[in-house]
Amino acid sequence: MDMVSLHSEEDYQNLEPDRWGIPTPSPSSIDQRVRCLGDDDLVLKSFENDVMKTEHVDIILMPGMAFDQRLARLGHGKGFYDFFLQRYQKRTDASKKRGEKMPFLIGLALQEQVLPDGQQVPTGPFDWPLDALVIGDGRILRRDPSYK
Repeated sequence: MDMVSLHSEEDYQNLEPDRWGIPTPSPSSIDQRVRCLGDDDLVLKSFENDVMKTEHVDIILMPGMAFDQRLARLGHGKGFYDFFLQRYQKRTDASKKRGEKMPFLIGLALQEQVLPDGQQVPTGPFDWPLDALVIGDGRILRRDPSYK
């Protein structure tokens, strides 16, 4: 999985759902889009020349099967978001002097997907906690800064 540019709201409206129902750019339009992490070789070369040619991601809306009060999320089991965030972190670590930071991670959940206090979703070393969770009953949870 990679994040690519969208040119306008109309561009977003024209995305076709993939087999999971996720709006996805058509294969014929991929070569016209900018990957937010750039081409891996170009990104490394950009760092050497102290020039960043890739785009910054401000917010990522993250799906999940279950969430807990610490804002840990149980994804769908493929690790796509976690892998993307790991790669993105490597890029931001290399460019912190330019003020780049990690995206703000927001989960979207029905209240039935949020575990009660005291229960936790299983997490591993590559799982990323959310910064906020928007729940269908109107609540918004923010992450305790002490939890990493």
